[in-house]
Amino acid sequence: MNNYRRPSPFDPRGTKIAFLVLSAILNIAAGLAFFSLVDWLMLTYGNLMSGIDTTLMLGIFLAALMIGYIMSQVAADGKGMTYGVYGGLAGLVLSVLRIWSSSLLLAALVGLVCVLGGYNGGMLGEGVRRMRAKQKKRR
Repeated sequence: MNNYRRPSPFDPRGTKIAFLVLSAILNIAAGLAFFSLVDWLMLTYGNLMSGIDTTLMLGIFLAALMIGYIMSQVAADGKGMTYGVYGGLAGLVLSVLRIWSSSLLLAALVGLVCVLGGYNGGMLGEGVRRMRAKQKKRR
């Protein structure tokens, strides 16, 4: 029987603390920039804007995915999903604090999507890194 257990993405052991902090800072900065852009669009084109909830979820998801992927590639230590999840948790806190007044459900959804984006970005980055290592090994 194979007794291998996949490490939990919530387990920070073996990670580089500087990259965890950088991932959180990048997610907060991207979230603030995106929320500012959406605020400006709402103020400028208020009556013409629709589907803001979907826009918020998609924008935060893509930002967290990109940051998780980049952190996974830069750290290159096999813990990319951990960097993505911790960055996503920082984005979750920002999203909840920022959207709390308009809708609690929307705040929870945007925050959850941020965590899922970070996890998916880290997983994608680890997959690409392993594939490149395997191709390098063949040569």
